[in-house]
Amino acid sequence: MNLKKLTLAFGLVMSTVAFSQETENVDTLNWLDQRLTTAEDAIVTSKKLKVSGYIQTQWQSSQIDSLGKASQDMKVGAAKTGSELTDFNRFGIRRGRIKVAYDDMGYQGVLQFDLTEKGLALKDAYLNILDPWVGYVSLKAGVFDRPFGYEIAYSSSRRESPERSRIFQTLFPDERDLGAMLVIQAPKTSSWNVLKLEAGLFGGNGIYLDTDSKKDFIGHVSYNKAVTPDIKIGLGASYYLGSVAQTTKKIYSMAGGAFAVDSAAANLNGFAKRQYIGVDGQFAMNSVAGLTTIRAEYITGVQPGRSDNASSPKSGLIPGLDTDNKTPKANDTYIRNMAGGYVHLIQDIADTQHSVVVKYDWFDPNTDIDGQQIGVAAKTGKADIAYSTLGLGYMYRMNNNVRIMAYYDIVTNETAKVKGYFADAKDNLVTVRLQYKF
Repeated sequence: MNLKKLTLAFGLVMSTVAFSQETENVDTLNWLDQRLTTAEDAIVTSKKLKVSGYIQTQWQSSQIDSLGKASQDMKVGAAKTGSELTDFNRFGIRRGRIKVAYDDMGYQGVLQFDLTEKGLALKDAYLNILDPWVGYVSLKAGVFDRPFGYEIAYSSSRRESPERSRIFQTLFPDERDLGAMLVIQAPKTSSWNVLKLEAGLFGGNGIYLDTDSKKDFIGHVSYNKAVTPDIKIGLGASYYLGSVAQTTKKIYSMAGGAFAVDSAAANLNGFAKRQYIGVDGQFAMNSVAGLTTIRAEYITGVQPGRSDNASSPKSGLIPGLDTDNKTPKANDTYIRNMAGGYVHLIQDIADTQHSVVVKYDWFDPNTDIDGQQIGVAAKTGKADIAYSTLGLGYMYRMNNNVRIMAYYDIVTNETAKVKGYFADAKDNLVTVRLQYKF
């Protein structure tokens, strides 16, 4: 009896083991197949998904002008406390960028944020779709760099000066805008790839809410070619046609060296023309002395602004709107003819990782009047004063990720009959920056 029971128990155990082994083999195959599929999907996704960014931590020291203010070019730290007498300095994170891009067969989505001690801000959020037939036309929509000139789209992680030129900071204070544009450029395999056309419609209020049905047009055509293996050239032309809301009936324009007012009732809730024309050029040559790069841009046009500020719309508010972004404020519109630009020289030192930089930029917000008339002629003031800046810099590229920059801005303003500007204001600026890019 015990033998029979033992035999039966043994048979049941062996059957269970055999069944378990069979089941285990099937599950193992399925599990391995799933793991392989998951791994393959992860590899494919990793090739499509790219995460990048950079951190710029810097120290800046500014002179103090006769009004007790630091240079408007200082970008980090808090306002002057009043305890400093001749200069003051600040540490800060100028940019802390994180960018996520997903690229799949000509379809691309991009999100970029800026994280600093001041908080979190959106920088880019756009889709880019390339036509699947000939690969010549792409549509870009969302928040992205305005297609005007060369310096706007030139990445801050690569730029050889701490900031963009004053004219770009004034006309395009946020660099980016909400809109959509078409880009026409032949594939790299085509001889027509040297030409590129960008044209689009934008809200005109930076990266913030679109507040009216008016749209601004921006277009840029460029030509880039390697003339020889050691020489490259680039040329471009840009056009901007837009508008700024007129929130009062008073519109001031220059006439006979002073501002004259037009107070027609029809001006209220109308739109002032905003128009720029620009040209840009780039030249690069490699020699035994090192890589020599020269860039230049010139812009002229019509800029609507306020009595105290010639800047374009910035932040969440259209000039002339209250904090609710709806209620009009009593800010009259001032129409000014303006011009400005820059010339930028970057010289690498032979085949080392060192470079020296010289940059000259200028901006005249009102070309119809000179300095000694400002403050004397009716309604003229600090918003009409011209500036020029000579920048001298040094860069050391420690490796592909780390870069050190030391830069000195010598800022000169047009002297005028305006408090604080009777002579050149003391507002030179020193910037020392450490950048890590990943």
